[in-house]
Amino acid sequence: MRAMVWESRFEGRAPVSILENFNSSIAADMFLFGAELRASSAYARGLATAGLLTRKELAAILGGLAAIEERGRNPEAFRPFEDVHSAVELLLIEEIGEAGKKLHTGRSRNEQVATDERLYLKDEIPALIGAAASVQRALVGLAEQNIEIVMPGYSHLQRGQPILFAHYVLSFFWAVERGKERLRDALRRVDVLPLGSGALAGSTVPLDREELRKLLGFAEISENSYDVVGDRGFVLETLFALALLLLDLSRLAEDFVLFATAEFGFLEFDPSLATSSSLMPQKKNPDVFELVRAAPGRLFGRLAQLFLAVKGLPSSYNKDLQEDKKPLREGVEDARLVLAAAAASLERVRPNRERMRAAVAPNLFAADLADVLVDRGVPFRDAHAAAASAVRIAEEKGGDIASLTADEWAAIHPLFGKIPEDIFDPLASIRRKKTSGSTHPDKVRLQIERAKVLLT
Repeated sequence: MRAMVWESRFEGRAPVSILENFNSSIAADMFLFGAELRASSAYARGLATAGLLTRKELAAILGGLAAIEERGRNPEAFRPFEDVHSAVELLLIEEIGEAGKKLHTGRSRNEQVATDERLYLKDEIPALIGAAASVQRALVGLAEQNIEIVMPGYSHLQRGQPILFAHYVLSFFWAVERGKERLRDALRRVDVLPLGSGALAGSTVPLDREELRKLLGFAEISENSYDVVGDRGFVLETLFALALLLLDLSRLAEDFVLFATAEFGFLEFDPSLATSSSLMPQKKNPDVFELVRAAPGRLFGRLAQLFLAVKGLPSSYNKDLQEDKKPLREGVEDARLVLAAAAASLERVRPNRERMRAAVAPNLFAADLADVLVDRGVPFRDAHAAAASAVRIAEEKGGDIASLTADEWAAIHPLFGKIPEDIFDPLASIRRKKTSGSTHPDKVRLQIERAKVLLT
């Protein structure tokens, strides 16, 4: 039989093991043990300030909570309890006796779980932001070490225009930065204290909630007790921010898996990043990046699980909200692992300069050719049509636009005249870009400097 804090409500109740186990959440919510001890310590001090505990009782409770923290090193000792909140309360009574029975005065498990989850995320979100910053540092390092390497830029998975490899890599830096911003913004809504809300209507104890806020380090106090005990939007928002962050990393991982194939050959991976085949000994499989690519699926699943559990619930607290523990804990832990693996992997990637440069074929300069005509006074749409004609004529001949003769250029458009000598030079094309945020080497170096400032 499980130890319950409410069993006196049903005197002579015959427990049914399967139902007690089904109702229990101790296996899912033990990750909140540390937060529960912190919140209980603060609440005990709040009760003392309100005149509900003597100094001796407060000292006994704080000492008892410290003893329970030691007992927490053996999770098996907590299995007989319904949840982590009642476990701490009942173990406290076991440790110190009558004074322990006073800790729950004016308090509800509804507010306890909301407080504990927020405390947990107040610790975890900054750590996750730090893990994302490690990914960014690896990206900046990869870009800075390979600043002059050129590659094809892609859209629709088709070669588009020449770009710097560093510009490509930094595109993911800014995606991760948005992920960090979302997490910081989510933290603002996490950082609200529910304690003092009671079960749903508030507490009859004259608690100084401002004192509780300061003791637990929250930025704000919740405004409505009925709202805060049933709110799980802060969990959903955090998981969604993490899901988008992993989504961006999955796109990077997909690119890297493609770029490491023999068909591309743009990237080479350190052996620590790869595995081989149990049958085909020549294989060098990019397993780590494949797992990073797969990771958002798990987080999306957890997010959907909680979203569907919360959807349509009546207001205030409902037992369905017990379903938030596993998505919260697993989502945070999984995201932390994926971010750490991504950072370590990016430090072990080497670009193949020659293969990237060889893929910058002459047809990628078609837009540059249109710009030549624009510079000579031709409206852009006419210039675009002329460059498109050049590509088509070259393809019909079985070649590329670099193979066209002067007569053929003149026939396509009289203002083509003499084609600039550096028209098919990738770096010249890249340096012709003028706008901030472009692939121009100076703009990319500026990106790197701004990225470093953000990381400090």
